[in-house]
Amino acid sequence: MTHCNRQQGFTLIEVMIALAIVSIALAALTQSMGVTVLNQAQLESRIVATWVAEDELAKQHVLAGNQSSASRSDEATKVEQLGREWLIERRSESTTFPGLQKRLVIVTDANNETNSVRLVSVVGD
Repeated sequence: MTHCNRQQGFTLIEVMIALAIVSIALAALTQSMGVTVLNQAQLESRIVATWVAEDELAKQHVLAGNQSSASRSDEATKVEQLGREWLIERRSESTTFPGLQKRLVIVTDANNETNSVRLVSVVGD
């Protein structure tokens, strides 16, 4: 009767190398997920800022011929939308075409100056 003296399983070195590889992969995955979450938050802010800017441009289109809209076109105001405060800056410029004005709306998150959106439109006088 012969006994085979074969070992089964992993050595301690093999287990340690496998743990090191797994820990490096998990660290990279964690960092990637953190960047993704940050980008998601910034994207959400830009989308809401775009909605605020589009709302403001729609108001300017509706009030285009009104004298009251012309008097407030180059001022900044604060609005609250979706639980956040937004700063809206409006600018008007004349164009080379008579009866048309270029309207610029800049929307900035009141709490985070880096999140801003600029939209431009043309409005008839």
